[in-house]
Amino acid sequence: MSEQLTAIAVEDEPKALEIIQMHASKVPFLHLKHSFRDALQAISWLQDQPIDLIFLDINMPSLSGLKFREYVGPTPMIIFTTAYAKYAVESYNLNAIDYLLKPIAFDRFLKAALKAREQWQLQQGQLIQSTAKQQEDSSTVGKHYLYVKSGSKLYKVSPADILYLEKNGNYVFFHTLKQKIISRLNMSQLQELLPNRGFLKVHKSYVISLQHIEVVEPSQVTIAGQKIPIAKAYKAQLMAALL
Repeated sequence: MSEQLTAIAVEDEPKALEIIQMHASKVPFLHLKHSFRDALQAISWLQDQPIDLIFLDINMPSLSGLKFREYVGPTPMIIFTTAYAKYAVESYNLNAIDYLLKPIAFDRFLKAALKAREQWQLQQGQLIQSTAKQQEDSSTVGKHYLYVKSGSKLYKVSPADILYLEKNGNYVFFHTLKQKIISRLNMSQLQELLPNRGFLKVHKSYVISLQHIEVVEPSQVTIAGQKIPIAKAYKAQLMAALL
């Protein structure tokens, strides 16, 4: 399991943003992927780029950090930053991981980052425990479901509904008949979740459901209209499973 948290900073003050960037560069388990001075640009970026943690300024001209939290929902985790201590209670009411008062000292920044890592590790442990319990229960009742954790939510997914799975960085996208679910998993964790039959890895970034294949071509398969590459290393295994 990767120990590195992905994060962004949303801060309209250049000096404060520079301090956050400098502090983040000193924390080995923290990867600050992007920084924004415009809250609306950050919201747009987050539509396609899931991350674990946001360092979020409360006082911003275009959109306050408290309203920003409402737009992005319960995930990712939030560490609020502000020059005004009066916002502390309100920030904790929004389930913030921590509250940093500017100017932000490094030791205080590190303490907040450690709290975020502890929360993330707890969430990952809950995912593994829930999955193990469900697999044990399914062997008893003759049914099998996956419980996939996405942020603070746990989705019950039938393997029969899974079209394919796509690995992107530290995340796996579960493409199903009903929806797309984003979860933080590595490939070994993913393969432990799936049933032994019916799913096959065809590329370092893709695992497909054999029953949902529509077209097979020399270098790709089509599932639900989506073309998925077949790596040479997995082609023979795929053909053996189909023929």
